[in-house]
Amino acid sequence: MKIITEGVPRTFNVRSNLYAALNQLRLADRPRKLWIDALCINQSDNDEKNAQVPLIADIYGGATQVCVWLGKESTDSSLALNFISRIVNLDDVDRLVADQRNAREWIALSSLMRRTWFRRRWVVQEIALAVRATLYCGDAHIDWSDFACAVSFLEAMESESHEISKSVVGAIRLAKASSNLFRKSKDGQVLERLFSLETLISTFSDFQTSRPHDTIYSVLNLARDVPTSAAKSDTERLVKLATPRFTQAAEGTRFMVDYNKPFIEVCKEFLRLTIKTDGFLDIICRPWVPEEGISETERPSWLLTTSKAAWGMRPDGIYSRANADTLVGPPDLGKRNYNASKSFKVTDKWKFGEGQKVRSMYVEGFVIDSIKEKKPCAADGIIFREWLSAGGWTDMSALPPDEFWRTLVADRGRNGVNPPMLYPRACRAALEQSVKGGHVHTDTLIRDVRSTSVANFLQRVQEVIWMRRLIITERNTLGLAPEMSKKRDLICILFGCSVPVALRRMVDPVTDEEYFTFIGECYVHGLMDGEAFALATSRSDNGMIANKVFELR
Repeated sequence: MKIITEGVPRTFNVRSNLYAALNQLRLADRPRKLWIDALCINQSDNDEKNAQVPLIADIYGGATQVCVWLGKESTDSSLALNFISRIVNLDDVDRLVADQRNAREWIALSSLMRRTWFRRRWVVQEIALAVRATLYCGDAHIDWSDFACAVSFLEAMESESHEISKSVVGAIRLAKASSNLFRKSKDGQVLERLFSLETLISTFSDFQTSRPHDTIYSVLNLARDVPTSAAKSDTERLVKLATPRFTQAAEGTRFMVDYNKPFIEVCKEFLRLTIKTDGFLDIICRPWVPEEGISETERPSWLLTTSKAAWGMRPDGIYSRANADTLVGPPDLGKRNYNASKSFKVTDKWKFGEGQKVRSMYVEGFVIDSIKEKKPCAADGIIFREWLSAGGWTDMSALPPDEFWRTLVADRGRNGVNPPMLYPRACRAALEQSVKGGHVHTDTLIRDVRSTSVANFLQRVQEVIWMRRLIITERNTLGLAPEMSKKRDLICILFGCSVPVALRRMVDPVTDEEYFTFIGECYVHGLMDGEAFALATSRSDNGMIANKVFELR
């Protein structure tokens, strides 16, 4: 294809999708200026990418219009775009929902929203920064604001007959991002970035990238705790007049784009920023690293991959639950679900190893318990009969023991609030409606149960137990631990981590040195809100907690 660059016609080889987009977006009567990442940045030159990627925010934020190319027209894509214009007419939307004759339109819209563009991580930045954006599919197009409005309605819609959110979760989150990531001026310029880099990486962990580095680099310009390219220039001017102490502080906030670095070094740079910013270690409990980012043999245990994420995409394109929600909860809520390490944040013992210890992270904390028994893993959210007996619930006509039902919901209701008082009764009602003497299949009960209270309780149980094991500790306390937990794994409190964690003691066969594998976060009843400190002190002969520096590999 021949394209004009700097006033000179040049020939470029482009892929079929870009070729179709350029043919569609060109104007018949006059030239059109377009910025196209694939052409304007040499994708095979890391040095050029290192220089250009930090400028992407200025490019997309300063564009007159962002053109989103969804791909060639399909048999129903125009139908979907036309249907969106009907959905945003709120006076007519209730009739659209109720009218069964619109089934074909709903299916077409679902198909459109499952296109791969909605699952690409770079487009989060591109669409969120746009002053104005237009969606193109074949020769049909629609304003992005209309699309986002329709998606917002679909998310809020409760009609089961048109429930499509599980198949289009990427489009839903992208629509949210376009309006919720910033405070903007009347003319669409960004005034304030609202979320931290940790939040952005956690939120979009399952969005696709072509290179693992882009897991982080694609959202750098959206984060409130990472200076933008303009802010960096201002800092550089100030640094010339600053004291050495100020200079060091300013340099500490930078996050340099460098595609030549090994990805593990980029991960460590991200963790340094995150942990030093707020003093918490919760990020090591969150799954965010792409599966292909670091080989399994090289990846340290303190980097959790997206295979451990709560939700994942099935081969049929539907999102479904794959694991329990993280106990540490999402970042940026202004509060934490638990407070296992009390007010203690990471200490000066926290650091990464160097040289031969490049895969090591050193953290300070103390051992408080260990796993004595482990029960079957709650695959598909099943509460096994063996769990009931381990929890001391032998009389099924009575309410479940307090420790047992609280463990099933991790002693919290949905969204991190205290558990509702009706939970023990909902727990008993759920058991009464399951097969007598069998396991409790939460998915089946949620679908068939008539009580909303019981369904809500079971949904909370699924958030907590899915693919976790019920454990009994050496202190004869109930808890929940990751699937890979084993007997004798240590239950530890790490300074700066809001929940207890399971660590496995290992010995290096070459050096005979002790180190630890990070197994994951745990719920241990009675140790979630700082009680471990009093317990550890009471065990000590001198009233002092036996702190330890753990080398995690």
